[in-house]
Amino acid sequence: MVKNNTENTNRIIRVAAYIRESTKDQDKGFSPDNQVRMIKDYADKNGMKVVGWYKDLLSGTKSENRGDFLRMMIDAEQKKFDLILIYHTSRFARNVREARKYKDKLRGKLNIDVKSVTQPFGNWNDPSAFLNECVNEMFDEYYSKQLSKWVRDSFQEKRLQGYQLGNPPLGYYKKEIGYDQERERKIYEKKWRVHEKEAKLVKKIFQMYASSKYSMKEIAVILNKENKITKYGHPFTYSSMKSILSNKSYIGLVYSPRKNYPEVQGNHTSILDKELFYKVQETLEERKSKRGRPVANHRFYLLRGLVYCYRCIKHIKGKEDKTDRTKMLPKMYCETMRWKNKKGEMVEYPTYGCKFSRENKSCSQEKVRCDVIDKQVIKYLEGFNVPDEIVKKTLAKLEEMLTRPADEEKITDNSKRIDTLEKKANKLNFIFKNTEQMTQEQYFNEMKAIEDELKLLHQVAPVVPRQVIGNTAKLRQQFLREVEDFLKDFNNLWQADIGNEERQAWIQMIIKRVWVKGDKVVAIEPHDRYKPLFSAHRKNIVHSPLATPLTDLFYLHKFIFFCIILTYEILYYYTCSQ
Repeated sequence: MVKNNTENTNRIIRVAAYIRESTKDQDKGFSPDNQVRMIKDYADKNGMKVVGWYKDLLSGTKSENRGDFLRMMIDAEQKKFDLILIYHTSRFARNVREARKYKDKLRGKLNIDVKSVTQPFGNWNDPSAFLNECVNEMFDEYYSKQLSKWVRDSFQEKRLQGYQLGNPPLGYYKKEIGYDQERERKIYEKKWRVHEKEAKLVKKIFQMYASSKYSMKEIAVILNKENKITKYGHPFTYSSMKSILSNKSYIGLVYSPRKNYPEVQGNHTSILDKELFYKVQETLEERKSKRGRPVANHRFYLLRGLVYCYRCIKHIKGKEDKTDRTKMLPKMYCETMRWKNKKGEMVEYPTYGCKFSRENKSCSQEKVRCDVIDKQVIKYLEGFNVPDEIVKKTLAKLEEMLTRPADEEKITDNSKRIDTLEKKANKLNFIFKNTEQMTQEQYFNEMKAIEDELKLLHQVAPVVPRQVIGNTAKLRQQFLREVEDFLKDFNNLWQADIGNEERQAWIQMIIKRVWVKGDKVVAIEPHDRYKPLFSAHRKNIVHSPLATPLTDLFYLHKFIFFCIILTYEILYYYTCSQ
């Protein structure tokens, strides 16, 4: 039986304090300040020394992962503390599976206990204490699920009462009636009021489109020339026109852009008469049936969803901290151009085009061939130079894995990232199903990015050759030399026999945006967790491939991905700990 660290009275117990908070819990005593105070008091009374504070302050939709929790688990493996103190079991995890997984690892493998300062369960080796803790964890998960149901029910009741759930569109506003000092935010009345000036603009838009003389793009161009702006201060685009023209709030209904929501009469005043509104809907359907399906949906684009127009960066300058700035990001769409050459043969090539050039003609960026941009990005990635210190850490971690018995658990530790992504997906599902903060397009785009990364992480899980694990030192060293050669030359990745989808998934995992001006890539923006790797790399440095290729025995393309991910994770956590 593993000895409980809290019983060791010969030395001062080193403590890690974990704080987790979400906005909806602040009024239940779970505020960060209260958690800190209670943990400090407990440590002082029991002669413990807090050697590290780990805080994940989650708020609404902004939480992406529990970075400090993962950092704490890394530090636990390095024996930086003897005990973890939490305020309440729900702060450690809110589902039984996750709680058991990490507590079993901490207690069973690392001999580090997890203690709640407000729930005296006793020694975790005691069956009664174990049962008590498990029951509390079960109730934590029950409360989380019950809270979700209450939120869904309250949203549904609000809709049935005729109140809208989201922010008012162009033509409406909510009157400010006070200020919440505790939550530090303004208070607005529930009912929407008509904004007379904006309402006139809405009527003008509907009348122009109903006349069949203008397209959505042409209306946007006209309004922008008149210096008209959207509800949030942006220029009009095809997308904003489409959103306005399909919004049933303007005829007095409680509207959601989602499908299968029942139509309920709202409490707000309608701006349009139903005859004009439904005439516009008929015109939309007629034009929609004539357009057909875009050719782009049938083609493969390596950088789909990642390419942005640098000429249009002005639309988000100074608005980097605004929550709605993503709506104005100048993402470039994919389109395949087709024509007949002089021989009468059908010729086609894929392109990236600026949405603002297409939607309101406000950009001079011309369509650029995909292969021109793709080659520049690939050339940049071929020249990655991993710092020697990180290569050493990666090889040390691999060597540790390879010396384990062949029947030991999976050698990869991708489970941490997988858990984070699964939680993010669950949160997105909840937000999409129960609130109106996201459109279907936003939801599908974010879920696709998560699913692509999950697919890649699952692919690279059990990929180290079984004949190497636990085998002779000579074979292990040969294997590690091959890995070291690869890590010192990323060009091997692009020469490997891998499919386009795997290559695309890897690119999407590390790259957030590719900024294009003309036919040149002017900037590559990585995801936050991989910025340290990019900062160590210079665009004009491209290393030639090594003379010695990987042997057939070890040339496993899935293992290439594993090495890259392992390197990135070590680099990420190493950077966080500095």
